[in-house]
Amino acid sequence: MINQLFKSSQQQKRRTRGRTQMWIGWLFVAPAIALNLLFDWYPMFDGIYRSFFRWDGYSTAVYVGFENFRKIFNDSVFWTSVANMLFFLITSIVLMIPTIITSVILFRLRNMRGQYLYRVLFCIPMVVPWMIIILMWQFMYNPQYGLFNNLLTSLGLTDWKQTWLGDPELVKWCLIFMGFPFVTTNAALIYLGGLKSVSESVWEAGALDGVGPIQKFFYLEFPLILGQFSLNLIGTITAAITGYTTQLILTKGGPGFASMVPGLYMYLSAFKSQKYGYASALGLVMFVLSLVVTLLSIKFLKKEEQSS
Repeated sequence: MINQLFKSSQQQKRRTRGRTQMWIGWLFVAPAIALNLLFDWYPMFDGIYRSFFRWDGYSTAVYVGFENFRKIFNDSVFWTSVANMLFFLITSIVLMIPTIITSVILFRLRNMRGQYLYRVLFCIPMVVPWMIIILMWQFMYNPQYGLFNNLLTSLGLTDWKQTWLGDPELVKWCLIFMGFPFVTTNAALIYLGGLKSVSESVWEAGALDGVGPIQKFFYLEFPLILGQFSLNLIGTITAAITGYTTQLILTKGGPGFASMVPGLYMYLSAFKSQKYGYASALGLVMFVLSLVVTLLSIKFLKKEEQSS
């Protein structure tokens, strides 16, 4: 009887201690949850709510149901921006290849001093704000005193000088070229981390089987970093669909609508045209589009991973 009472008392103390620890844990995470709800979830649901209204940001909002969405699907500027966005999306996915190849080459570099050097070189661009890089490219693309036209002039190729960002045929390619040499630092570090996590026995087995450098890439290295590739692919898709910072600073969507993307169109609709309800509807359409494309890509990659 005494032993049973003692065990019951100990169990009760453990339960009390467990509940106390749980409440202390909730107390620590409560500020983070509150801030997340206030600054992340509330704006998102408020944007969804506003998408069903005609609102200029000042006067009383007028409920219009799905009118904003009907306008979107009949808006020629929106469809032009979608076409431009698809161009940036496809080229961004294709230009993931140089980062993958560079990561594999650097992983095969066994010299410790060389590995330290490339890590430093990879980390240096991360401390430079993207705004500085954009402004640098803006200077280089300037048709009067920019680097590229001055270089053409010095080479005697004056006829090849371009307006660059002012040419509807060139502007999208100029914006893509800003990523040269198309090696993304964060993505490369993720790939290198994935390759380093693979057991050495895998590479030793490949070497014993006589696997060549190209076969090693297609049958060992790339399949083993499909998880990291999926992560980077999601980031690339999201950035291509929702991003607009570069276009906002360099081109304002021009010339005409040659570089307009949905994110920039949403921004201009809200802060230039004061169509906040319409901009909210654009944001919701972009969210759904990004979600669908991301889910399809994940499903495809899962099939590839299972088949391999």
